[in-house]
Amino acid sequence: MVAKKKKSTTRSDTSLESLSDYIFFLDRALESYALRDALTALGAQVEMHRDHFDPTADDTTWLPVVASREWIILSKDQFNWLERRAIIYAKGRAFLLRQGSLSGAEQVSIICGALGRILRILKLTPAPFIAKIYVTRRIIVMPKEFRR
Repeated sequence: MVAKKKKSTTRSDTSLESLSDYIFFLDRALESYALRDALTALGAQVEMHRDHFDPTADDTTWLPVVASREWIILSKDQFNWLERRAIIYAKGRAFLLRQGSLSGAEQVSIICGALGRILRILKLTPAPFIAKIYVTRRIIVMPKEFRR
């Protein structure tokens, strides 16, 4: 009788090896040098809103541009209907930090701590999508009917 192979307890979604395959875009609401530096130190490519767009640019203007470049949008905005439509029509991928009143250090901790889950969603979920990141680092991809 052959012994059953023991299942690995290592979750594949915790590996950050594929982090450099993606470019993360920090919007006005979330951009900070601390978050950029933390993501870069982990191997991510990071672009910041201020380096590409006017600070007063309307979200519906820059969202489709960023999405069409296949950059991953990181924000703490919750985006209104028009902004969500802009992401969806441009086949974008966005992760929204659910609690906006966090310190910069807390934001860095939550987002960097959720990177394994973010990468897993990026691998398994076809664009377009909008996902919400919670303080617990839980991530929920919004059902299609709520993205409209």
